Amino acid sequence: MIFSSLSYFIFLPIVFAVYWLSPERARKFILLVASYIFYMSWLPVYGLLLFGLTVVNYFIGLALEKNRKSGWLLALTLFVNLGALGYYKYTNFFINTLVDVCKSVPFLSSLPLATNDHPVLNIILPLGISFFVFEFIHYTVDIRRGSSAIKNPIDFALFSAFFPSQIAGPIKRYQQFDQQLNEAKVMKKEDLVEGLAYITKGLFKKVALADNMGMISQLGAVPGASLGTADAWVVMFCFLWQLYFDFSGYTDMGIGSARLLGFHIPNNFDLPFVASKNLIEFWQRWHITLSTWLGDYVLTPLKGRRPSRTKFNICSVITMLVCGLWHGAAWHFVAWGLMNGLLLVVTREYVRFTRETNWLKAIHAQSWTVPVACFGTFLQLCLFQSFFIAPTIPDSFDLMKAMLLYRPSTMESVSLLCQSPCVVAGVLYCIYGILFVKLPYMPDLPVARIQQFLTANTSRRVAICAAICVVAVAFSPDAVSPFIYFQF
Repeated sequence: MIFSSLSYFIFLPIVFAVYWLSPERARKFILLVASYIFYMSWLPVYGLLLFGLTVVNYFIGLALEKNRKSGWLLALTLFVNLGALGYYKYTNFFINTLVDVCKSVPFLSSLPLATNDHPVLNIILPLGISFFVFEFIHYTVDIRRGSSAIKNPIDFALFSAFFPSQIAGPIKRYQQFDQQLNEAKVMKKEDLVEGLAYITKGLFKKVALADNMGMISQLGAVPGASLGTADAWVVMFCFLWQLYFDFSGYTDMGIGSARLLGFHIPNNFDLPFVASKNLIEFWQRWHITLSTWLGDYVLTPLKGRRPSRTKFNICSVITMLVCGLWHGAAWHFVAWGLMNGLLLVVTREYVRFTRETNWLKAIHAQSWTVPVACFGTFLQLCLFQSFFIAPTIPDSFDLMKAMLLYRPSTMESVSLLCQSPCVVAGVLYCIYGILFVKLPYMPDLPVARIQQFLTANTSRRVAICAAICVVAVAFSPDAVSPFIYFQF
């Protein structure tokens, strides 16, 4: 069951009705049951994995609260959570790497392992395991740092299983979520309208934009693909926007579903492609809950309280390597993390140099440099995201080479783009952005009256949401595509 499927649009109204019609004391249990039904609708046996990790972390959290200085309890929770993540996500990666090493080293090439043709265990990655494992780690580490444990087992189980954020985030902080669990819930008209607006906006992003762009960007994911320059740039342009619309669309639908149930979960995106003047700002605007999690639980412990400039930069690169490996069990994801880490260091040093250089500071103070910097950041992302989309590191470098050095193109991707419904859908989305989104470098436009007309009353807002749903379905491709971040 995915958010953009027909089954979810049957599931959500049923949960909504049962939840609000039930006595308040029963609502948490209803949400917990609904969350496990949602998770187990894909592969029921992995509901036991989620339940098992929940039980272990619940009791470790209670024990840590009584003995916060216990190093072995913290080690135990890291071993259990990272062990589960490592087994399901990285076992095949480690086996294949070991086989490749054995084949490449002369005195190991005679071992039986080196003669196997990349043995693969039949391990299916549980949906969302990276997200709820990170939430469990955050929970136990914060208790050791002084936060209170969740005493109610239903509350704790719901923290990890809450279906609007269960599969692909955002990564919740348990303190805020537990506080909401213990507040009296009252159905509010504004929550219902806002929730519906988030769901319809997310649906449009997913099916009208991301799914259609995916048909073009998949040209860059073919092993050994040798694209021409024009095709390479179109593929990467479509891939970046597909990634954004797919992931932010999922997040919007999750936020909207939570709002319908009276919960507020954090936003995960803040105009990352059009308002980031450099890569530091980009990572403050993209996948915000992951960036802050990595900062709090990887970067901060590594660098310590008063790191030197060199140590901070080294720890930043290590953190991005962890980020790359989190995104996928493959060497091209590791290379992607390393490249982003090095680019962040270069960006940070450039920003520091700019602050100390008067003429550079004067240039950057000009208003025209903001859109130029944002566009330059987007071009950087287009170039180096080749490590994300291409199946191998050599394929990544070939894609970058095609983008930097002219190579004749078949124009296949250009042709597909011109025929794709995502062009018209993209124009409609841009109109929405002009009306409702304020960019730092955009002049003030006389759109207040249009905004007021479209949002004057609840009936009009609901009618617009219904119209967006109809348009989204009309533009959607025949096949339903899974969300990209399900694999993480």
